[in-house]
Amino acid sequence: MRLDLWLGKVCLLKTRSQAKNGCQSGKILLDGKAVKESYTLRGDEVLTIAFSHKEIRVKVLAIPAGNVAKKSASEYYEILEEIPIDPKSGLDL
Repeated sequence: MRLDLWLGKVCLLKTRSQAKNGCQSGKILLDGKAVKESYTLRGDEVLTIAFSHKEIRVKVLAIPAGNVAKKSASEYYEILEEIPIDPKSGLDL
């Protein structure tokens, strides 16, 4: 599944446009490196997402087959780390 679709389906970002902007601006990294929004996730990758107030590192646990309920979205990733950051350097959501 494409990275931008996965981020939306597991409720880490609200829209694919946010995922695209985050990838293009370098605010979303895959295993510490810049990644395109069209990257195909396979599982076990580590994503870093810089929001406006924090940076999170998540491990991709599974790829959903279809839409995911908000309640069960966290079954598809594991939060490894949350780091507070300067609001001016993160992804403005």
